[in-house]
Amino acid sequence: MTLQMYFGLHEHNLLLQPPAALLGLFFYIRLMRGVFTSIIVCIISAQFVTGCKQSRGNEQFDFALLVGRWSSADTSSSQLEEWEERNDSTFAGKGYVLEGGDTTFFETLEIRKVNGVWTYFAKVEQQNGAEVIPFEISKQSSQRVEFANPKHDFPKKIGYELLGDDELQAYIEGPREGQTIRILFDYKKKN
Repeated sequence: MTLQMYFGLHEHNLLLQPPAALLGLFFYIRLMRGVFTSIIVCIISAQFVTGCKQSRGNEQFDFALLVGRWSSADTSSSQLEEWEERNDSTFAGKGYVLEGGDTTFFETLEIRKVNGVWTYFAKVEQQNGAEVIPFEISKQSSQRVEFANPKHDFPKKIGYELLGDDELQAYIEGPREGQTIRILFDYKKKN
């Protein structure tokens, strides 16, 4: 059925149509414009969602790249992290600080999948009543990974970025004295 047949319109009598027919034509045009707009929005949305899923699917952090001994030294102390792979979904680690040959800080670390979500666990004997604090993965790419726990006092975020085959930058981030601070640790691989 054509538009002309539906509304009973012909070129020679368009101006002679009663107002109801012209009003029907007006609503039909508005309806079709809305339908076309909806179709375009759906197509653009589908392309955006598909593109996001594809880019996220390719951007997975390889936790096996953390395996080894990492060291960061300044004039007064050395910070170290050591990681080992237990299986394809569990990595065990420890972090510690050496000052003058004495261990002044020690933490037990673990990264493992919990219900399909990579989670970072940290336990420090002298903090949080020696409770294990979980941080769920919040961001990742092939070179970076970040874990977050918005309920924890400090840090709220823990992250790692691979800068090269033997360089790693780690950070902790959270609120201190009314502002957000980020503490960086520049590591070199010592294996």
